[in-house]
Amino acid sequence: MSGLDIEYLFELAKRDPEELESWRLREIEKLINSAPETLRHRLRGLQFQIDCKRRLHPTPMGACIAISQMMMDSLLNLRLSITGEGISPLKPARAQVIPMGASRSQMSMSGHAP
Repeated sequence: MSGLDIEYLFELAKRDPEELESWRLREIEKLINSAPETLRHRLRGLQFQIDCKRRLHPTPMGACIAISQMMMDSLLNLRLSITGEGISPLKPARAQVIPMGASRSQMSMSGHAP
């Protein structure tokens, strides 16, 4: 997307929104295809999430806010992973396992509701 002409895109949005959408999709596809093969599946998944956020909101501003929140959540999770404060996918959270055949009285004694 080198040489991005904002004025042209602004005019295109007013004059021909369908063409702007076609341009957007082409540029996204070019960007994903230019990424290393190992990242393409993840990028397509991320674009799917972004497209879903856009469809869910009735206004462009609502979609923008939702996508921005998605980015902020991702950055927070990255920060927590780097600092060791978050739950790492490599170190799952510990949980108490209750045997399938446990009776109600056994569960009550262990502090678990039936």
